Parts: sequence; structure tokens; C-alpha cells
Amino acid sequence: MAPTAGAHAACVRYGRDVLSPAQVQRLQACARVLDPPARVVMTGNVATSAVEAIRAGAREGVEVLIVEPGAVARVDGSIDVLFIGPAAPFSVAAELFGRWPGRVTPGGLLFVHGAFASPPLTAALLRTIGSSRAWRYYGRDGELAEYVRADLTHGERVLDGLAQLAQVGYFARRVARRRLGRQAA
Repeated sequence: MAPTAGAHAACVRYGRDVLSPAQVQRLQACARVLDPPARVVMTGNVATSAVEAIRAGAREGVEVLIVEPGAVARVDGSIDVLFIGPAAPFSVAAELFGRWPGRVTPGGLLFVHGAFASPPLTAALLRTIGSSRAWRYYGRDGELAEYVRADLTHGERVLDGLAQLAQVGYFARRVARRRLGRQAA
């Protein structure tokens, strides 16, 4: 499936189109270790720099698809890496997290850009992925969070929840900076 014009427009609409060097390295390293015929699916408001980072790291034979959020039915088969870009309203973010992650293979990765930065996205993320026994929080670089598809025990879920709870300080600082920035403008 080739990228659609609408998917490209989603890339352009996303205002912060630059990832930090650490985020680019994380995405490239992830793509580098994929063995063909692996599949990377990118959806939501995907930054052009995220697409470039994945494509730069991916070997020949690794499929990189950019699709509209509602196009899950048009993607056949499983997904090895799923990248979800920021989704503004809670309902859109919750729908993305409800539709797509179940298609990721065990051991596969989920990247969420905008995690622990945007209140609606963070609320949807924690309510769906963050509280699920199917996902282990792996860490983050700024607003780019990484999860691994796993089958967590109760104890692992508790520890995973604590790891995500530790991100509240970062989240509070991001929200405060945005609000202060709006007041100054």
C-alpha cells in the first residue's frame, strides 16, 4: 500500500515537524534491526522527519506504510513497528490506540509521538495502552514514548504503571510551558 495524498497532508499539518537527534537515532536504530519482510506502519499526524528517520534506518525489503488513522482494514497482515503521531482530541487518540496496536506482533514496538506532552493524547494512551497487560513501557525520548508488545504478569503491570507514573513530572512541565507560552503571546 502506497502512502496516500491524505497521509502526506497529515504530515504537513503537523506543526512540530522536527524530531530531536535522540528521537531520530531511536527510530533509525529500531528500523535497522528489522529483518525483511518486516512492516512498519505510521499513522496519525506523522511528522515528515519521523518518516525520514524510519526510512533511513530500514533495510531493503522492510515495508514502510503511511496510512490514514481509519485505514486499518486496508492494511493486510501483522505489523512489526507501529508509529502513532499526535492526535488532538481524546476521542481520535483513543480510537487510534483501540484500532491499531492489536495488529502489532508479540515483541513488536509501538512508538507514540506526543506522549506525556498533550493532555488528550496522554489520557488516551494511559487509559488504553498504559493500563494494558499487552504492552510494556520501554521508555521515552522527550515526547516520543516506546512500548513493547508483551504479556505482562500482575507484578509486571504494577512496575510498568510506576514507570509511566514517573513521567508525570515531565508531563506537568510540558503542559505548564505550553500554557505560559500561550499567555505570553
